[in-house]
Amino acid sequence: MDKLEKYSSIIQKILQEYAQFSQDKDIETELIFDTIRHHYQIVNVGWKNDNWIYGCILHLDIKNDKIWIQHNGTEIEIGE
Repeated sequence: MDKLEKYSSIIQKILQEYAQFSQDKDIETELIFDTIRHHYQIVNVGWKNDNWIYGCILHLDIKNDKIWIQHNGTEIEIGE
């Protein structure tokens, strides 16, 4: 397994594990994996109390053989 495949696999595993902790049944937690361009996200979407909810929770990219944390909306230090 080359470095890019290894990073992609690790990122997908981390995001899948984090997405399992979704607590609100009205809000859908979407995993978005663009394995061609190497963009990976967790996004929450849905309706709550007549309000549309949309928010990126985590966004990671692989660029130049490095993992870039584009957005971390969690309390977890994912870079650690």
